[in-house]
Amino acid sequence: MIDYTIEKIEKGIATIRYPDDSWAQIQLQEDMTEEDLDRLAWSYKPMVGSTPKEFLIKEGDKRTAMPPPQTTEEVYPDWWYDRKIAYGNIESQLEFITENG
Repeated sequence: MIDYTIEKIEKGIATIRYPDDSWAQIQLQEDMTEEDLDRLAWSYKPMVGSTPKEFLIKEGDKRTAMPPPQTTEEVYPDWWYDRKIAYGNIESQLEFITENG
C-alpha cells in the first residue's frame, strides 16, 4: 500500500505526488473508476533499481524514445486460446447453433 495525493487534474491528466516527493502523471479515461486510478498510481509508485552494467548511460544523457516494433502476431490471454480450442472457429460455432438451436 502506498499513499498519494492528487495535486491537479488538467486536460484529462492527473498529477499525483507520493510521500517521497516523487510524482507521476496519469492519463484519465471517461470510464475510469477510482480503483482504476489507484491501480495505476500503484504501478507508477516510487521504485528502487540499479543500472545494468552493460548500459553506458549516465545522468544528463539525451536520448530518443522509440515505440516498440509493430508485430503482426496478435497476443491473446491464455483463456482466449483455451476457449478457441473448446469451441472452435466461428463457422463451426454457427453450424452448431444452426443444427442444434
